[in-house]
Amino acid sequence: MNALTEQFAAGAAAVSKPRKGADQPPVLVYENVRKMYGDFLALNDVSLQVNKGEVMCLIGPSGSGKSTLLRCTNALETLNGGRVLLDGIPLPTREADVRKVRQRMGMVFQSFELFPHKTALDNVAMGPITVLGMSEADARARAMVLLEKVGLSAKAQNFPANLSGGQQQRVAIARALAMEPEVMLFDEPTSALDPETVGEVLNVMKKLAQEGMTMIVVTHEMSFAQRVANWVVVFENGAIMEEGPPSQIFDNPTVARTRDFLGHLGWNG
Repeated sequence: MNALTEQFAAGAAAVSKPRKGADQPPVLVYENVRKMYGDFLALNDVSLQVNKGEVMCLIGPSGSGKSTLLRCTNALETLNGGRVLLDGIPLPTREADVRKVRQRMGMVFQSFELFPHKTALDNVAMGPITVLGMSEADARARAMVLLEKVGLSAKAQNFPANLSGGQQQRVAIARALAMEPEVMLFDEPTSALDPETVGEVLNVMKKLAQEGMTMIVVTHEMSFAQRVANWVVVFENGAIMEEGPPSQIFDNPTVARTRDFLGHLGWNG
């Protein structure tokens, strides 16, 4: 078997491995999704599915449509074509119904967006109190459990200004989890962090993945995508260049542009 044949065989083996959750109905389905900003085509006929318990990482150059797709997922952006289905049902258009859908999807942004005048505990407890109608005592008890989960129980009474960037982002993750979402959406959650605190956030996300949380992660952290993702999607110019398991994308990409993109990042596996 020559080198070219061996490479093809390795790629075929990676693709043939069963995809996580493939034996169940998908949680999210994107059908020919299009998004325009004026004359700019941000998403061009994007079709994907996300399975239950799967970690899907979206990678690609900046401005390629990854974050836009994430914002379309929970109707923060309206579509210009196609549709997004959650558990087989298209996303609603009425605002009251959209709010209910957003409760089922936790979203963590690049910026932490914590309330500066509230403690870490109160930031996490606020959603269950104001949205879910939970009692303050129950919400604060849940918040403490979640702060423990992200390694911040000792910082419960700290205000955001007294927390590092990594700690603030972990509070933001706990806040999203407090709503008991079915899906977690992460929009480059480590891009605003200094290198010393990136790892603590990625470790929390890895733990969520190990617990079976369905996750869509827009990231430039290739090591995280390679080690934690079940499925990787490569974007460019609002379209999908390639998708597959990490072993395919990082070890045997089938598209030359994927190889170029990873090469520019200095990726060597």
